[in-house]
Amino acid sequence: MSVLLAVLLAYTYSPGDSCWNLVTLGDIPERAILFAELAAKDGGRSTLDLASILEIAGRFTEAENCYSLALNSATDTLLSEWLANRISGSRTLDTLVVLSIVLHNMSDADATDISIEIPLPESHPPYQIIERLAGVFIADGNLMVHHIDLMPARTTIVLPMILHVIQQPYSFRPLRAHYPTLSGSVDLEEISSLIRAIPIPETETGPGPCLEIAYLLKDRAADIGFELQITGGLLRAGTDNLLFHAWNLIPGTGIPIDALLFHADSLRGIGHCPTDIIPLWSYEYTDGHEVSVFYPQQNINLDVSIQASFADPDFIAGFLNLFPKCMISDY
Repeated sequence: MSVLLAVLLAYTYSPGDSCWNLVTLGDIPERAILFAELAAKDGGRSTLDLASILEIAGRFTEAENCYSLALNSATDTLLSEWLANRISGSRTLDTLVVLSIVLHNMSDADATDISIEIPLPESHPPYQIIERLAGVFIADGNLMVHHIDLMPARTTIVLPMILHVIQQPYSFRPLRAHYPTLSGSVDLEEISSLIRAIPIPETETGPGPCLEIAYLLKDRAADIGFELQITGGLLRAGTDNLLFHAWNLIPGTGIPIDALLFHADSLRGIGHCPTDIIPLWSYEYTDGHEVSVFYPQQNINLDVSIQASFADPDFIAGFLNLFPKCMISDY
């Protein structure tokens, strides 16, 4: 009841209005009536349904308010975490992201002439701007590269890159408005059918199935004459955690298709761009790899990995003190 009262108070009807004026059903905003119907059902579950509907419709500020209302009364830990992610995904993101490429020489011999490649971070208009602020990598076509002449045996090198990400929550809905720009005669129902036919593992092992599923969807879409690309980025898990993720993109439109998410939430799986998903780059030029390392010596064992985190002021200050010449200004 308190939820319904809070929503109705947001409208311009006061107790005085109801006492002195005849208010008909037609005078009440339709969404207030719909919410009243929802609030009367499901023991509060409909607050979440309304928030989801608002989010999918691109009304992110209203969705955030509803999610926050639900979070205040949530008692389940998993539900609280999900609501916190939805609140984060409905807010504007303006932050610094640190990508750290970690290279280990596992051998007893020095490694020489090492080349490291990562995809080129790029903006995703109309909702995201990415600016490369600092790091040792340089742009080379669709890649970022760094060369190491000598790496001593049993040593570790960390190569950070700092990105400034400004992103607005965004929705491509109504999808039909964007569909005429798509290539071929395949419609979204056929794409949805392709996604539903892809088996999703019940348990995840290793780095996760997202990249494999994205490639599988790309291949199956190509079989019916529909082109898809593979893009990658980060998932915001909780307050501080960032996980690498991959999904498909319809070329020339910017419309994302996340087959893994689609199986759990079909509305968010296509054309939805909340800020708890941060696109970074295309995998079309790296065969799906976030980082690759090349070196000529066959007797050398190099281990490479990539990590992502939000930057804090102390890290930025320390980084610039150690690497004052790494500011990127000539890209």
